[in-house]
Amino acid sequence: MTTTPDLQTRIEQWVSDHADEVLQLTEALIRFQSEQRVPTGWEKEAQNFVAETLRGLNVELDIFEPTEVAGFTDHPAYWPGRDYRNRPNVVGIWRGTNSSGAKSLMISSHVDVVLGLEGKFPPYSPTRQGDKLYGRGSNDMKGGLAASIMALRCLKELGVTLQGDFYVESVVDEEMGGSNGTLASRVRGHNADACIVPEPNGMIVSPAHRGGVIWKIRIKGASGMPFSGSELINPAYGIGHLIVAIQEWEKARNQRTTPPPIYQAAPGLPVVLSSVKAGDFIPGTGNSVPSYAELEVWAEIYPGTTFEELRDDLIGHLEKVAAETPILQRCEIEITQVIRYLPGSEIPADHPIVQTVSQSYEDILDRAPEVRGAPFACDVYVFNLYSPTPCVILGPRGANAHAPDEWVMIQDLIDLTKIFALTAVDWCNQGK
Repeated sequence: MTTTPDLQTRIEQWVSDHADEVLQLTEALIRFQSEQRVPTGWEKEAQNFVAETLRGLNVELDIFEPTEVAGFTDHPAYWPGRDYRNRPNVVGIWRGTNSSGAKSLMISSHVDVVLGLEGKFPPYSPTRQGDKLYGRGSNDMKGGLAASIMALRCLKELGVTLQGDFYVESVVDEEMGGSNGTLASRVRGHNADACIVPEPNGMIVSPAHRGGVIWKIRIKGASGMPFSGSELINPAYGIGHLIVAIQEWEKARNQRTTPPPIYQAAPGLPVVLSSVKAGDFIPGTGNSVPSYAELEVWAEIYPGTTFEELRDDLIGHLEKVAAETPILQRCEIEITQVIRYLPGSEIPADHPIVQTVSQSYEDILDRAPEVRGAPFACDVYVFNLYSPTPCVILGPRGANAHAPDEWVMIQDLIDLTKIFALTAVDWCNQGK
């Protein structure tokens, strides 16, 4: 560790003294309705706020829409069909005293959120209750963004000198199979020597994350009234066979799949049947066979699995079931990929950035972190597979991301601010 005990104490004290401001910044971010609504999004006002906050810290700023970046739409990881007008990325850069000779660090967060759903607590009116902060994006991942900004402010106000550059980034279009915002920054040239992404992984250090994809399966039958005399084919019965087949496939795959070492402590690949629908009648008014039935299914993978391997496994299984099931033999079946394939990715568990983050974690919390793979897909693969920047995940505990009453643990945001500041000092004062 390069941080002196005195500096660590000063960092911890500063953050403790400004703990309520960490929460206030998180709350301010939550109030922006920065929803991702494919093909567009409403991130601009939130990003303007992030930019002004960073400008107040006297750092270099780069504010740009993804489509302004030369080569962005030609990149092999670009996913077409989205509109980036009025959706800027914001990158703040605190230049070090020895930028060419010392290591640089980035903390990258996304500012977009999924649709705010009403629950006990209003999604865009942050509410503190006990040890939790409720609000859309509190956990995923405006709390992590706030912690990164406050870590930068902490170091600047303490008069700390960094040799390497320290980046704080806020990107658009991560949710709902996005990643183009993250990609645009990499193509733009913002590629640090290491990155931390504060996705909400429960305060573990994750050198790996899972991936996945969504497919929509639509079945067309023969609709009509049962007294009409015509032959009817009810696609709802057909979709039932596919639901059972998906459930069986999930169980069989997990039985035959050996998890990578980084996932040994938490094995298992989930499959989520996220939507099922048959017909378009208003409930209580339909009395005829529907013309169609459809479902959407999300399937996850470990790092290293290709899209073709997953497609051949799951979709191949469903096609086999359809070919052997009488009612499905009589239906038209259409299978569509809904979002981009999100690959899993990983860096070595003993990578220097993993070691540095883990040491900072232990210094702040007086216990070694659990190091294991993150249980979700995210944009980190863009760093690990399409840039020179190795990336590790460390984010807060919480629940209900993408659901009503999303919340984050308040103490975790304070602790993350300390860990991020300490990591920046240790990493950015190392030679390349």
